[in-house]
Amino acid sequence: MKRAAQWALPPLARAPYALTCALLLVGFADEWFTFLPAGVLEELREDVGLSYAQDGLVLAALSFGGIVGVVFQAAADYVSRRALAALGALAYGAAMITFGLADGFWVLFVAAFVWGAASDAFIHGCEVALVDLAGPDLPRALARVNAWSSVGDLLAPLTLIAATALGFGWRGLFMAGGSLMLTYGVWLTSQRFPPPHPRGEDAHAARDLLAVLTDGRVLLMAVMMGLFALLDEPLLAFLIAYLKEVAGHGPGMAVALSTGALVGGLIGYALAERLIPDDSPGAVLAPSALATALSLPVLAFGPQAWMVVAGGLAFGVSGAVFYNALQSLVLTLRPGQAGSTGAVVSIIGLAGAGFPAFVGWVADAWGLGAGLGLYVAFPALLLALTLVLRPGGWP
Repeated sequence: MKRAAQWALPPLARAPYALTCALLLVGFADEWFTFLPAGVLEELREDVGLSYAQDGLVLAALSFGGIVGVVFQAAADYVSRRALAALGALAYGAAMITFGLADGFWVLFVAAFVWGAASDAFIHGCEVALVDLAGPDLPRALARVNAWSSVGDLLAPLTLIAATALGFGWRGLFMAGGSLMLTYGVWLTSQRFPPPHPRGEDAHAARDLLAVLTDGRVLLMAVMMGLFALLDEPLLAFLIAYLKEVAGHGPGMAVALSTGALVGGLIGYALAERLIPDDSPGAVLAPSALATALSLPVLAFGPQAWMVVAGGLAFGVSGAVFYNALQSLVLTLRPGQAGSTGAVVSIIGLAGAGFPAFVGWVADAWGLGAGLGLYVAFPALLLALTLVLRPGGWP
């Protein structure tokens, strides 16, 4: 049992095992719970009386919270990572409970906004600590974090399927999830995180952030990360709605079909250690972007259920390899400034925060097929960005 646990959650040489587990499971918790609003899109319309455009705004509010969240992200280079991560987890849990109790659009919107901001504090307080503790083993540690994130991705729709079968309402799911996040926050308060890197007497947070902002490598990776981030929970939300309302599948089957992408992601992260070269992770970006561009249309519009699942598996594997490679580049590009670099990436990524609302507006006006089709173009843009660079141009 101990060997199995250490395979699933491998120890870090520089950290106690309890802290290692807390850091490696952060993505699992976040992805499990962040999917839930996307999975209850139709229930929000029926129970709370939202339009598709309002549904999209609620989903977008999770990203809008990143406006505040980037401050927490940059702060991870300077303040207590334990306080940042633990307070983020506690606020995350409180926002989930509020979401579950909401009876109108604005309460849902504000709760989702706080949820998104708290998520950044929770995740990046842990992530920057992991960068310091993992050292040269960071790509392997990130692959394991992302693999657990995929388990959370997969568990979320399975949780919804089980809840539907048992007649357990969506509100209860959010309140139960919020309670678990409060428990996670208490766990984090009991751990000893590494302190921020020592700074020189002339160091200044604003000056350091400006240096990151003017680094062209960071800006390019930020654009790529922002485009890839659009292919996350909101995409699956509109896919599930399309499978229910247009393709004619029942609620449980629609959610089940969408899990192909989540299973593919788990497989992709499990393979990432072997597929991504340690000395040149950028080499896999173009082929994985190409595979993503070819598989997403099949996932979105495959005429047969098996095609949707197959497209989802291919999309998940290729997307996982692409993301793990790009994430490794971002976090190691500027040593000692992982938080600030991540903050700049998030700031630029906010340009797409309103995209789910735009997709919802298109779906209201022209149908779910038109809205879902907007997502298909983004992998091609990612591929173009990787191809304009010669392979040696990547760090």
